[in-house]
Amino acid sequence: MAMKVLVLPRAPSPYQNELYAAMRRQGTRVSYLGVLTSSRTLNLLLLPFETLVRAATGWRIVHVHWLFGFALPGSERFPLLRRLSQAWFMFWLAITQSARVRIVWTAHNVLPHERVFHDDLAARRALVRASRLVIAHSTATLGALDSLGLRPCATLVVPHGPIAMGIRGASRQPGSTPGQRRLLFFGQVREYKGVEELVAAATQVPATTQFTLLVAGECGDAALRQRLERLAALAPNRVILDLRYMSDTHLAHLVDDADIVALPFRRVTTSGSAWLALNRGRPLILPRLPAFDEFPDDAVWRYDGTIGGLTAAITAMAEASPERLATMSDVGRAHLFPSWDAIARRTLSAFEHAKRRP
Repeated sequence: MAMKVLVLPRAPSPYQNELYAAMRRQGTRVSYLGVLTSSRTLNLLLLPFETLVRAATGWRIVHVHWLFGFALPGSERFPLLRRLSQAWFMFWLAITQSARVRIVWTAHNVLPHERVFHDDLAARRALVRASRLVIAHSTATLGALDSLGLRPCATLVVPHGPIAMGIRGASRQPGSTPGQRRLLFFGQVREYKGVEELVAAATQVPATTQFTLLVAGECGDAALRQRLERLAALAPNRVILDLRYMSDTHLAHLVDDADIVALPFRRVTTSGSAWLALNRGRPLILPRLPAFDEFPDDAVWRYDGTIGGLTAAITAMAEASPERLATMSDVGRAHLFPSWDAIARRTLSAFEHAKRRP
């Protein structure tokens, strides 16, 4: 009988798209929880009862990714709603366990980048206790969990797969086009991603260094947007802000058009953007964070996390020879990504063990 896997939440994530497409190719039935109606609040209120009905019809695994969907509307303004959101999450965990549905959590983030509950660490502890298995993309993630006292009963490291976001075929070689070097940050623009530091560093690069920086991606934080616009105004010929929503395919084309991708995260556990850039052969500027330890050194310029270090990295990469950039690109493309079919097989095997574990 084909395995049946519930997924929570449904997110516009290339990772989910690739993983579950591979699972379906192998005969697995995959269905998302919490999408019964067009109302997110109603879906959240129905979630425990939906889970019970699914359990009664033979669904025995729920694969959890992120918890942002448990935040009731208005939680960012009213602290009481954060407490209610957390209580409802705990109730769902209890209902799921009582229905003998096995919870598997993929720890994309050790803690949420943006606050969800009154006490996000306590919620994580509850999730880890309830999970039969925790999946991580690297041993660094498991170490970060352990440092917070989060010790799952079972773990599995499954590397991230290649993210193409609909783009196929070879991209141009970075540095091969005459003119200014094109530096890119792409993806949703949020505080923890360090875009302010990137723009500030770009304004401090010597005037003789020829480059442009494009920041591309939606910014839903009005205050952050204003700060970025003020910084960008200091170097109008160097920094371009395009802070509107963009499709994954459009962002992927921007990656192919860039010479260098800079992702100056303040903190991160896993970055699909970094994996995409590596897969497309873009040299990377990255801070020295454990999440990036497994990236090949010869494809990455690492810096110390300071604005001064980032300024030096931008300067060095913008002035690098075409041959240097081509070498970095080749190393990135040659990085051995596991196929999504292999990732799906390994994950499904772990699900089977989780179902049988007492």
